[in-house]
Amino acid sequence: MIWIWGLRVLEFDDEIGSPEECGCGFKHDKTLRKVLFAPLHESLDRLKEFDLHPPYAVFYDEVTREIAGKMIQETLEAKGFLVKSPTFQEAEEKAQLLKDVKTVIAVGGGTVIDVAKYAAYISGVSFVSIPTAPSHDGIVSPIVSLFTEDRRKSILTRAPTMALIDTSILSSAPPELIASGFGDILAKIVSLKDWELGRDDVSEAYCETAESFTLRAVNLVIDALTSGYDTMEKVQLLATALINSGVAMMIVGSSRPASGSEHLISHYLDMKLEKRIRHGIQCGMAALVMATLHESRNPNWWTDEAYRSKSLREYLSKAGIPVKLSDSGVSNEVMVEAIVESWKIRPNRYTILHKYKLSRGEALELLKESGMI
Repeated sequence: MIWIWGLRVLEFDDEIGSPEECGCGFKHDKTLRKVLFAPLHESLDRLKEFDLHPPYAVFYDEVTREIAGKMIQETLEAKGFLVKSPTFQEAEEKAQLLKDVKTVIAVGGGTVIDVAKYAAYISGVSFVSIPTAPSHDGIVSPIVSLFTEDRRKSILTRAPTMALIDTSILSSAPPELIASGFGDILAKIVSLKDWELGRDDVSEAYCETAESFTLRAVNLVIDALTSGYDTMEKVQLLATALINSGVAMMIVGSSRPASGSEHLISHYLDMKLEKRIRHGIQCGMAALVMATLHESRNPNWWTDEAYRSKSLREYLSKAGIPVKLSDSGVSNEVMVEAIVESWKIRPNRYTILHKYKLSRGEALELLKESGMI
């Protein structure tokens, strides 16, 4: 992190490097130019310096309009768009209204950011991300995850040119949303090893640069949860971790570094649960189960105790994420189904669930072994 104009700034160009230097074969996209950490009334003035020009359109939901959306809309003399549902249809309808807009600005959490990101992408206009909660790693990633009919689908779009982070706003988010952000990053302990399995078992392309950004994200949240920081400091570390994970996805143009077997289980739960649970909380719980499976069957699982299932359980507990199904709202039966069936959601996204395809009995024993039941 550096200081520019008296603001804390994250830049990534030098660290990302070129595909040739890395040798991975991925594009090493560098669309994201800067992330500014500052009160919004200071950072909004910097948009034009990065060719992010009006007319602006500000996307928000009913809650985030009051948190910051209305203020931003008035400050920038922008159009305002209320996001009502996390669907591709919602984004496509909004895109039809962007014909005279040059820059789309998302003010919100996962749904608002993904709807705005997709609308900006299909409209061919610039995109700025302003999160109001540190709940997931889509803040700067090029991936959107929205619903089509009753199924969540993730697709590649384009990363934002800039993100504006107001830590005071993020720190005021409900504890459940902050917990979700921690869970989403802790789940990378599993997703990285699933990606390694893809590399080793089926010759999948692998990027050590993206790996380094993802592992940095994990280490940032471990530090945040174990070092006695106050809430503002924890949230700043979490936000930085979420950004690093998003950059990893931008580098390879895929969610692969950040989404493995634990995310497949989360997607399955999205389809089956009547009462939805926050994405990162689901991923965190699923990661504990998948970490247990990796430890028993993957000889290349982490040897560093900081990344093993015992430590993961402690981090999840510190983050406020259930480590027992009885505390989560997910039944044993549904979680067993998720372990057995979720690999079918993305049959070509190779993970430990694709490798072993557990039976219902094995899935139940795994839940017991993980301590989830």
